[in-house]
Order: sequence, then C-alpha cells, then structure tokens
Amino acid sequence: MSHASSTTEPVVTILFKNCNQYRVAFFQHLRSKLDQKGIELRLVVGGGLDEDNAKGDVASLDWAELRPFRQVKIKGHTLLWQPGFDIARESDLVITEQASKQLFNIALSLGQKRFKTKHAFWGHGRNFQSSIEGTSGEGLKRFLTKRAYWFFAYNNLSAEAAAGYGMNPDRITPVMNSTDTSRLRDVRMSLPASTGQHVREELGIEDGPVALYLGGIYSHKRPEFIVEAAEELRERIPNFSMVVIGDGSAARVIEEASKRHAWFHHLGAHYGDDRVRLASVADIQLMPGLVGLNIVDGFALGLPTATTGVDYHSPEIEYLVDGFNGIFTPADATPGDFADAVAQVLHDPEQLQHLSEGAELSGRELSVETMAERFADGIVQALRDQG
Repeated sequence: MSHASSTTEPVVTILFKNCNQYRVAFFQHLRSKLDQKGIELRLVVGGGLDEDNAKGDVASLDWAELRPFRQVKIKGHTLLWQPGFDIARESDLVITEQASKQLFNIALSLGQKRFKTKHAFWGHGRNFQSSIEGTSGEGLKRFLTKRAYWFFAYNNLSAEAAAGYGMNPDRITPVMNSTDTSRLRDVRMSLPASTGQHVREELGIEDGPVALYLGGIYSHKRPEFIVEAAEELRERIPNFSMVVIGDGSAARVIEEASKRHAWFHHLGAHYGDDRVRLASVADIQLMPGLVGLNIVDGFALGLPTATTGVDYHSPEIEYLVDGFNGIFTPADATPGDFADAVAQVLHDPEQLQHLSEGAELSGRELSVETMAERFADGIVQALRDQG
C-alpha cells in the first residue's frame, strides 16, 4: 500500500537532476506502462546542470515536478543537494541516479528504514570514465550501491559492474538503455528518397561519402581527434565531407574546423525530426572518443559506428559488434590509423552495406518501448520483493 493517504496505488518516484531530451519518450512510455499496472509514477527533476544546458539537452514534461537543486563546493568538487525527504515519506520506491555527487543519495540510503521506503539506483554500475576522471567518489558509490534495495542497470555491462560493487544480482534489472529508435526510424522511412540530395544542396555538400558525428561535444568525445581524422579522410578521399550535429563545452574546436574547411559542416544541436533529415546524407558515424547513447541513434538511422578501443566508453559500447554494426580500431590508433580503417569501409560498398544492415538490425532490437517494459517489470519486482 502506498505511503500517500489519498490513494491505495503504489507510488514510485524518480528523482533526477534534469530531464534530458532523449529521455522524454522513455518517461512517457514508462508512465503509461506503470499506469496500466496500477502504479503511480512521479518524476521530480532539478532543472539541469550547466553542461546539459550548454548542449541544449534539457527538456520539460508538463507532468514532471520541478525541484531545483543547490550546488555545493567542497574541496574543489561540485556536489548537489536536491531535497526530497517529503518524497521519501510519500513513496513506496524512490529511484535516483547512481551518482556520488548527489548528496541526497546518502541521506536516502541511510534513512530507508526511517522513511519506510525502498531506495533504488539507476545507473552505469561504476564510473566507466575513471581512467580519465579519477576514482574520486567511487568508494562512496560502492558503499551506497551495496546498500540499495534495487538497481536498474543501463545494460548487462552495467549489471556486472553493479554486482561487482556488491549489489545483489537478484535485485538488478538490466533495462537495455536506448533512445526513441522507433520514432527516428519511422521519420527516416517517411522521408522522400530525394531528401539526402536536397540536404546536400542545402549545405553545399559535394557528391561523395559523408561521415557524421551526432551528439554532445565535450572533451571525452575527442573533438580534436574527430577534426584530425576528418582531415586525414579528406586526403584519402578527395570528395569526402564531414557533418557534425551537436553542441557542448568543446564545440569551439569543431566550429573552427568548419570555418577552415568548406567540406566540414557544423550544424549545432538539433533534436526531433530535423535531426533525422540532416543526417540523411551520412554513410557512417565517427565516434573515436567516448561511445554513449548516440551509438543507438546511429543504429536507428541505419549508420554503422567507427570508434577506438579507449578504456572510458560508456556501457552502450556493449552494443557495438566489430564487423557487424561498426568497426573498432586500437586504443592507441592515431587519427591517420582511424582514417585508414574508415576509408577502407567507405571504399568498399559491400562492406559498408553489410555494416549498415547490422546497424539497422541492432536499432530494431533497442527501443524505449522495450526499455520501459523492462524498467516497469523491475519496478513491480522491487515493490513485491519482501527481502
């Protein structure tokens, strides 16, 4: 029975610092699925961090509750306090981001019995970027993770990481993190066959292969590498063009390249249907740095992904299968090495077609509909579990 006196429906609250653009469809689907199961979903968001706003990646939902967080500076670290004691008292299950910088996680973890609510994490399982960000906060994350009642893991790789931090494997739900691939694919399929040519004319792109980078632009994405690799590709393929759709704290590197080269196009951040239209000119997606959810967007657009074997990819790297839906180059690959591997694919229509078909299949297996169903099933299990 719910803590809320006005209803007998269980109440589940997701408390996050912001609602990203790519999460809107998921939250809508999850709310609908939980409603069908007789469970009330509350979504409480904080408004977004500076880096999210810089990427234009903060959305709003008319049914979400806005609860701004405060930023607290401690020994050079930025921590967040997003108050939620009343939420804990009114909810049967509270789901928060598995983040050591979110101070409310500590209060909620230590106060589960007092609040008489279950606390679940949703996250990566561990910091996959620790090799470049350091391990600060990982000890606290490990401590809090093993105390959580349930864990919603991004995917199987995240589930393994959470179990490695002491979380009971029987209380881990891999949700198979995704974007709204169905929507992207439907929009792509509805575009006229002439769309790609029209976009070429609109942007001034010459005939020839086109590579795409789609997503936020920050240091982990290696924007300098993207530019150098594109320049190397242009030397190997004289009519090659590069299109970047995205923005962020390191976008200046990309913007400067677009000013130097007429064949290098930085279009800024685009969401919704127009992003699909602009991406219709591309043959392959380049992500030599951190691979995250944008690999799923690429799959939905029928684009294989080329990356390097750096050790700080997000869990979504699990979805990339070398030679099936994309290509891996070694972690120490230079921009020239990377360009060689990509050029080989672009010069081989049969290989490119094979990889594109693999990307298409992967995009159909990953969806927010499936993710929401898995998440909802995990919530039901967590609410029923009496352990």
